[in-house]
Amino acid sequence: MSTASPSSAVVAEDVSKVFFSGTDPVWALEDFSLTLEPGSFTCIVGPSGCGKSTFLRILGGLEERTVGEVTLPAGEDRIPAAFVFQEHGVFPWMTVLDNIAFGLRMSGVGKAERLRTAREWLERVRLADFADSYPHQLSGGMRQRVAIARAFATGSPVLLMDEPLGALDAQTRMLMQEELIALWEAERKTVLMVTHDIDEAIILSDRVIVMSGRPGTLREDITVPFDRPRSFEIERDPEYSALRARVWDLLREDARTAEETA
Repeated sequence: MSTASPSSAVVAEDVSKVFFSGTDPVWALEDFSLTLEPGSFTCIVGPSGCGKSTFLRILGGLEERTVGEVTLPAGEDRIPAAFVFQEHGVFPWMTVLDNIAFGLRMSGVGKAERLRTAREWLERVRLADFADSYPHQLSGGMRQRVAIARAFATGSPVLLMDEPLGALDAQTRMLMQEELIALWEAERKTVLMVTHDIDEAIILSDRVIVMSGRPGTLREDITVPFDRPRSFEIERDPEYSALRARVWDLLREDARTAEETA
């Protein structure tokens, strides 16, 4: 990986990824480029199987790209990213407190400091009374708050989120979106989030990246025009409805094709 100027968080240039199914190559991504500015919140939407999650995993070092470049901030040899996945990713044998402290433990942070930080984040996500509980004793929304708190607690400047709220019911999902907005606005991490939910992408992000069907390419990079701090009140704005319709128009045909070939 090459080195970026200090002003850039992460730059992916012409990234492609091919998988082999038997003897046939399957191109998941083709010439996909994206720049993430420091402190920005970016959402990727696209039809199923378009390579959204593959791209996220490439950025986080969990998957090797076939071709292309990923350029990092000066002095970094890997993206110092924390992940949040759809299925929480919390460890069932650890208490809530130990789950939140886990990333700090892996980074070599001393016990006293990591527990202090974990308790601080327990307070921030309103789970202080559940420090000694285990994940199976929590609701789905509470488990996801644990996963999000763990990611923020690591201190990583980049958070990579793969459908983090996708498994929640509609009401819990809206509450979690509000909490995620509040945490991000306080911390201003660089966030890249994959979602299938157009409304979620518009409400949360500065930019909505629309991908084509497989192989995933950049269809459109859309700036979200609403000021921050932001709330669900923007859904009443006619510009919101127009933006939602625009994103769906870009996705409709590829989404239909993905469903028919699934």
